[in-house]
Amino acid sequence: MTQRPHPKPVPPLEPVPASQSRIVLTGPPAAGKSTIGRLLADRLDLPLIDTDANIVDKYGVIAEIFVDRGEDYFRRIEREVVRRALRRLLDRPGIVSLGGGAILNPGTRAQLGHPAIKVVHIDIDVDTVMTRLNSPHRPLLRGAGTPVENWLSLVNEREPLYDQVATFRVHASNSHPSTIVNRVVDVLTGLQRAEEYAKYSGRESES
Repeated sequence: MTQRPHPKPVPPLEPVPASQSRIVLTGPPAAGKSTIGRLLADRLDLPLIDTDANIVDKYGVIAEIFVDRGEDYFRRIEREVVRRALRRLLDRPGIVSLGGGAILNPGTRAQLGHPAIKVVHIDIDVDTVMTRLNSPHRPLLRGAGTPVENWLSLVNEREPLYDQVATFRVHASNSHPSTIVNRVVDVLTGLQRAEEYAKYSGRESES
């Protein structure tokens, strides 16, 4: 009986540091993306672009833009801010925090499909966000229903799009932001280790 040669042992692979990642945070309004983005940027020593904050700096308060110019106008300027932010992200590692509705734009979803970008869906339940929903800075929650009803409607509408663009989902319900950051870093490190292993295995199969 012919013995098969033993496969070459896989060397111990050190995970690529999460600080080399290109990370995008997305998820529903009031999920805590801005706070998580700041903490994650501090943890990984990466630059952060918060697209909603950029819009406020350049165009004014978002709720006032909705009242004065309408949602269509807001989505146009949001798309341009997001487009520039994601292009910069491809130039160097960093973090981009998106507004909850940014994924409604097909061009944004196409950009998020770039293989270098890791999209984190911050998933959260209504009980956790309930106390955050009465803010006057959330214009889309001021519809005919209650803020909770309007939030649930938005989430149901957008959930398939969040899932479409997400590399992975992190559950944020009843969790401190620092705990959520730890979860994100753990998953990123595991993904990068798997990618490095796949590259090594591919090289071995070709040799």
